[in-house]
Amino acid sequence: MNNKGFGLKEFIILFSVIFICMIVIMSIYQSIFPNQNIELEKNMTEEKPKTYKELEQELQLAAERYQNDTYSADSDATEVWTLSYSMLKEKKYIDKLIDPNDKNQECTGYVEFIQDEAKISYQPFLKCGNNYETKGYQVEN
Repeated sequence: MNNKGFGLKEFIILFSVIFICMIVIMSIYQSIFPNQNIELEKNMTEEKPKTYKELEQELQLAAERYQNDTYSADSDATEVWTLSYSMLKEKKYIDKLIDPNDKNQECTGYVEFIQDEAKISYQPFLKCGNNYETKGYQVEN
């Protein structure tokens, strides 16, 4: 038998010693820096603030879902509908849209649903207090 190299027993013993050392080092590290994991988890779970463009996209997607669920019309017709944010929220197609620059301010808005023969398009309009307003936003809607 050749005794010049590591055998299976030696390899298992070496691996076990390294594993035990790693466990001891990790427990010492966690006792020295106990809040590191909490901060890391907190940063991972915090939602990054949305942009106004993302809020407009949410509003548009909610209008598309609503129209897909409820609308049926002649494909040769030309129609323009306005779907309000408050109606979409009431019917649970969208959650609250909060102004990214003012967490106490809820945004308002509407989506114009335009069907021109077989082509359907959506144009979202958003107003978040004095911080943001989509170009072309009309107060009457």
